[in-house]
Formats: sequence, structure tokens, C-alpha cells
Amino acid sequence: MNILFAILIFLSGSLSVQAQDSQQLVFTHVTVIDMTGARPKKDMTVVISGDRIKEIGPARSTPVPTGAQVVNGTGKFLIPGLWDMHVHFTETERTFPMFIANGVLGVRNTGGKPEDLFRWREEVASGRLLGPRIVACGPIVDGPDKAAIGPAVSVGTPAEGREIVRKLKAQGADFIKVYDQLSRETYFAIIDEAKKLGIPVVGHVPMAITTIEASDAGQRSIEHLGSILQGSSSVEAELIAWPKTQVKNQDYSAIPRTIAARGSRMLDTYHPAKARNVFAHLVKNQTWQVPTLVTKRSMTFADDLVKIKDERLKYIPQSLQRRWRPEENFLLRYRTPEYIAYSKRQFQKELQLVRAMHRAGVPFMTGTDLSGPYVFAGFSVHEEMALLVDSGFTPMEALQAATRNPAIYLGELSSSGTVEGGKRADLVLLEANPLLDIHNTKRIAGVVVKGRYITKGQLQQMLADVERIALTQP
Repeated sequence: MNILFAILIFLSGSLSVQAQDSQQLVFTHVTVIDMTGARPKKDMTVVISGDRIKEIGPARSTPVPTGAQVVNGTGKFLIPGLWDMHVHFTETERTFPMFIANGVLGVRNTGGKPEDLFRWREEVASGRLLGPRIVACGPIVDGPDKAAIGPAVSVGTPAEGREIVRKLKAQGADFIKVYDQLSRETYFAIIDEAKKLGIPVVGHVPMAITTIEASDAGQRSIEHLGSILQGSSSVEAELIAWPKTQVKNQDYSAIPRTIAARGSRMLDTYHPAKARNVFAHLVKNQTWQVPTLVTKRSMTFADDLVKIKDERLKYIPQSLQRRWRPEENFLLRYRTPEYIAYSKRQFQKELQLVRAMHRAGVPFMTGTDLSGPYVFAGFSVHEEMALLVDSGFTPMEALQAATRNPAIYLGELSSSGTVEGGKRADLVLLEANPLLDIHNTKRIAGVVVKGRYITKGQLQQMLADVERIALTQP
């Protein structure tokens, strides 16, 4: 048993005893931002019994149960726990404490080893492991010529597509993640089989499929903005038929040169009317968007980020930090000047695209694509919310993208996603009002995990342990 796992088990157990001894947890004189869209409710008492919110009422008239653990919330703000709806993690020793310390109490893992992910999911659900609630798909489903990096399965025919859906569903997958190289016939077979089995399909939009086709077929969420810019181009057919890159003598710089040429053509031909048509399908079908802007930013400005002394790097082992450097990272080291210029232009256009989609009523959730360079477990969810605000969201709307919206997506709004009576007691206590400044979500005074209160001091100790673990890893 590794050191942090033992610490987490001890902490989880001590919190269980604490919750059992006090039986109830009460916040007094706290401002509740319930995330329904209502105005903040000041000077409230919130009574938690077990893992549920039992009662919320004015402090002056709501009694505090005898023997309850009481937290004075004067000057503080209570919000639902945050979600990261697009992550990839391969260990829990560092990642889980970083999630919890940042108030990220739920994650959607969009590709990984099922034997690990499903075990961790069960251990968290049973209380044996302190971590965020997990929904997961297992391996990514791609075509024969896989583009997916990491755990993935190749399917080449509609029959194979249907079979992998049945197999992953039987293994315990919460959803199916599709990827770039799937053929049209196999993609639509996967969608059809998934509908029969009642399991959502999410992921990339395969290159053989348009955004409108994916949305109309029922793909539940599109990651990284998919091919929406392509579908908004007046020369969409030309972009689809763009010649494939020919790599000769391992000159991989040919790939970014091609991407830059094609992408510049795409941006030059953006057509607002076509974009509005794409948006209309996404709204009609309620196709969720998880733009992962924080990863897009880190990949775009990697040369700048590597020069900054980021305090969060102390939580990252040296070996991983080296792989993040542009000269070492496979996705970055072959970039050309024209590609770098194009990617910066594209990032600004994508911020504008998010703004236009949001105004049109397209639904959004926060996701970071954790595993990429300069994306930090837990911490980067706060950056993603700030980028949504930069894209035109109000602070309330950005917070809802991390709280209420994931609950809607998961079909669980009746039991989670807002601070209301009867709902799960997964909460974050803040020291400042996030509606005045979205960056105040980082000012965490404590979190509540399944009704158990973890103090600021305990959260800081968890991060200190992560820092020590990172130093011991090569």
C-alpha cells in the first residue's frame, strides 16, 4: 500500500468516525449560492444529515441540532461541488488529493484502462478511497488506423462496433467514447447499438462524420469543439477532401504544416450563417459541448508557459515536467512557425466560437482534458471556468457549467448539482463571492464530501503530501 493511499484511507476513516459521532454537520450564517440561478441567500443555516442536505433556512429561525458539528460560515459562500467532465488519469496518489483540495468532487474519465478506472470508481463509491465521484468509459473506440493515444480499441466494421458497445456496457462502462478514425457505417452502428442498450455516446466527431450528423444521430457530447469550425466554413466540402499529409523520412513537421494550411483556409472561410445552422442543431438536440479551453490554451502558448515559474509544478514529478516541455512533447516539438501562428489565431477564434454558441443556447460543461501539458488536476477546472467567463459567460453561468449542468447531463438534477434540500452533500465552502469574481472559486475554506467536512488545514496537508510524493518520483 503506497504512502498517500494509506493517508487517504486514514483520513477517510477519521472523517467517517467524525461524521458518525456528530451525526449531523451544520453551516451557520453562510451565504448559499444554490446554482439554480437564484440570487445568493445570505445568513443561512444548512443542515446536513449523513450524505444529504436535510434542511436550508434562515439562520435566525433554523435550529441547530444538538450534538451537530457546527461550522461558522460568516462571510463565506457555499456552492455545489465542482465537476471536471473531461479527464484522463492513470494514478490516484497525486491526482485525487489535488481534485479534492480544489473542490472538484466529480470527474468524467473519457478514456483509460477499465480494470483501473472501474476499480477506483467502486472504491470511491464505497468510501474505501477518498476521491471524486467517477463516471468512466474504459478504452476509447477508434477505427482500424487508430489516432487515439492511450488505451483504445480498433473496430473496422459495423458488427465489430456493435460488439464493442455490448462488451463495454457489460464491463460497466458509463458511456462509449468514439474517436477520429471510425468509418461512417461503424459510427452509426455504434450509435444505434448504444441507443438500444441505453448508454450514451460521447467524444470526438469522426473525420467521416459532420458535426450536424453527429448531433442529429444523438451523440451526447462533443469534446474540444469537435469539427464545428469546419462545419461553419463556406468550403466545408473542400476541407473534408483536403489531401492527407505525406510524411517522408520521418519529417513529422509535414503534419503541422498541413494542419496550418488547412486550418487557415478554414478560418478564412468562416460563414456566420452556416455556423448558426450548426448551432441550431446542437441546441435542438441538446448536444453538450466540453471545449477544454485550458488545454487548448496550454498547447497554443506552451513556449510562454515553460518560462513561467508555476507554483503548481511542485505537484508534478520531474519526469512528467520534462515531457511537458515543447522540445520533448511529441505533439509540440515538430511545430513550424506557420503552425504556431495559426494555432494562436485558432485559439482566439475558438473563444469567439464559444461565445456565439453560448449566446445561441448551446449547452456547455467544464472539462480540462487532464493529462496534457500544464493542465493540473483540480486546479485547471478553475482556469476553465475563468476562460468561459472570458468567452462571454457570466460567473453564474460558468459555475453552472461545473455544477448544475453536469447533473443535468447525467440525469441527476433531482439529486445533485445544486444546494437544495434532499440533494447530495458534496459542497465547497469559499472565502469570497465567486459571482463577483470567478477567480474566487480558488479561495477554498473547506469541502464537504458525502457529508464529511474537510477543513482548509486538512486540504493543505493533502497537497503538502502530494508535493512530497512528486519529489520522490523520478
